[in-house]
Amino acid sequence: MVMDDPSLPVDVALALSRSKLSKDETNTYKLVIYRPVEPLLQVGPQCGIVALAMASELGGFSYTVQNIFEKAKELKCTIQGELFDAHMIPVLCKKFNIEAKVHRWTKLEDLTDYLQSNHVCLMPYDADANHEPCKRLGHRAHWALIHGYVKLFPVREENHSDLVLVHHGKSRHVAAWSIRDLYESNLQLNEFKWAIYCYLTLFFHVNLVAC
Repeated sequence: MVMDDPSLPVDVALALSRSKLSKDETNTYKLVIYRPVEPLLQVGPQCGIVALAMASELGGFSYTVQNIFEKAKELKCTIQGELFDAHMIPVLCKKFNIEAKVHRWTKLEDLTDYLQSNHVCLMPYDADANHEPCKRLGHRAHWALIHGYVKLFPVREENHSDLVLVHHGKSRHVAAWSIRDLYESNLQLNEFKWAIYCYLTLFFHVNLVAC
């Protein structure tokens, strides 16, 4: 992997060096957009709430995981911190003056278009042992905050090798994942382990605007 940006943030450079695509020296990547976040670690099944708390910080809010957890319980959209229904999250966000909208992810460019429009995205996917996207039919469902985009050059017909930059509640480090892998993981969330998962083939952007 070759990076053509000498001013690349250190955490992004490290994430790219850890990426499974880093061994391909024919690939040249350029950072398109990156919004650094303060990492938070989850305690228990709170990955969605932790991802939302990290996203809220980007808008200058100071909502804690506990703040969001208590409001989620009040709205009856969680018991222990889990967030199974994507359509409940905009309702939760509204209580904190954050605008969120659910979208169905139909093509890769849906996500990158929102990132380049200065949004961040919360994404459900199946997490492998190293927390990267895998396909377990929803039995390892996890939430991640997508807050950066790295593009492959020269541009190819399909951007299968483009990368997104993410944080999630089980690591303090930014990660660089294949957007194709994330898309395929999100698309196959059809079964569940503990409770009913609704609309897990969806993602939503969080437009962080203080009211």
